[in-house]
Amino acid sequence: MPKDMFSHIPFEKQEMFLNVAIEEFTTKSFEQVSVNSIVKKAGIARGSFYTYFENKEELFNYIFKEIREERLIYAKKVIIDSNRDFFVFIKTMFSYDFDNFFTKNRYSLFRNYIYFLQLNKNGSIKDSIIMPLGFDKNNGERGYSTIFDTSKYRLEEDEFFDLIEMTILIVINTFLKSEADNLSKDKIIK
Repeated sequence: MPKDMFSHIPFEKQEMFLNVAIEEFTTKSFEQVSVNSIVKKAGIARGSFYTYFENKEELFNYIFKEIREERLIYAKKVIIDSNRDFFVFIKTMFSYDFDNFFTKNRYSLFRNYIYFLQLNKNGSIKDSIIMPLGFDKNNGERGYSTIFDTSKYRLEEDEFFDLIEMTILIVINTFLKSEADNLSKDKIIK
């Protein structure tokens, strides 16, 4: 989370700063992004960065948290609309992500996030992306078998988690390939 000082700067300056950071995390690998490049492009002093965020990891977590929360809201709606079919859900989310990230060349954020999780070992795809879909703060944690019709796949819950994790990695790699090869939405969905 950002430090309290970040909320005290004007919204336009926050937005500009975050857009610069997103651009850096989108066009460079995580390890290539530096605080120096962010502050230089944002036109702020290096010291200001540290009054907003502890380090680039905290900034990246904040950026991705905003994206993840927006996607989670949509994903919960898609779960209902997909009639509990996991693969209909994945195809619909894939289309949503394509529409929201391809036009902005932002798939690299996903790649960097996966790398970030693996590098810091302070989370996993399962904990950061998969589990939030199966958790309802009002009703307590639910199993995926109540969300998706897992019986037709003949998988135990842990095996289903593995399927979800593998599917997410395939989706991210497909996004990156579509970005690199400039493939159309229809072509990559096939």
